Amino acid sequence: MSFSSHIPVVMVVGLQGCRSLFAAAEHSIFREAITNSIRYPDFARSFHLEGVVNVDITTDFLGNLSVTDSTGTHPDLLDYVTENLKQLIIGHEEVREKQYRLMLKFIMY
Repeated sequence: MSFSSHIPVVMVVGLQGCRSLFAAAEHSIFREAITNSIRYPDFARSFHLEGVVNVDITTDFLGNLSVTDSTGTHPDLLDYVTENLKQLIIGHEEVREKQYRLMLKFIMY
């Protein structure tokens, strides 16, 4: 049996913004960066689109994010998330050289 070394991060993206599902202090810098960069996209609002996006992310020693794997219930939500994450740099020491498994649940209510 093999265990993943990815750190799980689960967040909900609603019309009022993105928030962590858990209030734990661990990985707060990473969760805050995601909160600031992922919003409910206009196209999803217009079509009342909801869904789930799962993304495996690796950070390098400078804090650059790389998406190593991704799946989603809707291709446009998946593209939106991956494009936003690829532009993100989180230079804080806490985030460098880590692997995350990010689950974003887009909910309109």
